Amino acid sequence: MSIYPKYIRVFKLGVQASMEYRLDFAFSLISAFFPIMIQYYIWTAVYGRSGSGQFFGYTYGEMILYTIVAAIVTKIVTTNMDHVIASDIKDGALNKFLVQPASYFGLKLFTLLGQKLFFFTVMLVVLFLVIFYFGGRYGIHIPLVNLVYFVAAMALSLILNFLISYTIAAIAFWLSEISYFFEMTGLLVIILSGGVFPIEVFGKAVSSLLNYLPFKYTIYFPSNVINGKLMMSEITEGLLMQIFWIGVMFLVSKLVWRIGFKKYLGLGG
Repeated sequence: MSIYPKYIRVFKLGVQASMEYRLDFAFSLISAFFPIMIQYYIWTAVYGRSGSGQFFGYTYGEMILYTIVAAIVTKIVTTNMDHVIASDIKDGALNKFLVQPASYFGLKLFTLLGQKLFFFTVMLVVLFLVIFYFGGRYGIHIPLVNLVYFVAAMALSLILNFLISYTIAAIAFWLSEISYFFEMTGLLVIILSGGVFPIEVFGKAVSSLLNYLPFKYTIYFPSNVINGKLMMSEITEGLLMQIFWIGVMFLVSKLVWRIGFKKYLGLGG
């Protein structure tokens, strides 16, 4: 019997779980509003007190649009899987998954995809409305084809971010209490991914360094696909880099988990 129907059922359970917590979803939408407002006033003050029409290659309208899009993209791709996985390792709950005829990796991935489907769909509608409004207000033209590429980039971003979280969560094999470590790494990954501001803000040296890491392809890249900052050749290259990093992080996660599993005691469960 094929194991794939099991993953499909897990996917459907993830969808049902996301529909059960609609109020939590509403709060999540509202929580995204506050950091956007803070950054809106900061960038308005920065641009207003400067005679320059551009900062870091962004006009005022492009920076505001990037801030809003990046905040929404961050909400979509954030997985919070590291806390769940670390808890499974620490409490021995991982034991029950080891005897099931399906991989722990696959179960977590399809659960996440199911949980994100409803969220992704609603946020996509919100995002399109925002782009339609601000694009018209600041005279930013966004080709229709960019919307198609953006959806593809977001799907790849979610998988890539899951693999990064899955790899970081393996630290739980060595450390029993690491909730603050995840808080720290989670914030650092968002900053390096361009979730707070464009990575050009870090300067040329750091921006060049980030080109050799996977983080910018989770938030910075899809945000610039939809706000029209990238040419078609750069979008195609970015999508290929996302696929490349998904392959690399998949292999890295497998290696780290294989080494870490030798430390697993399976206490509790």
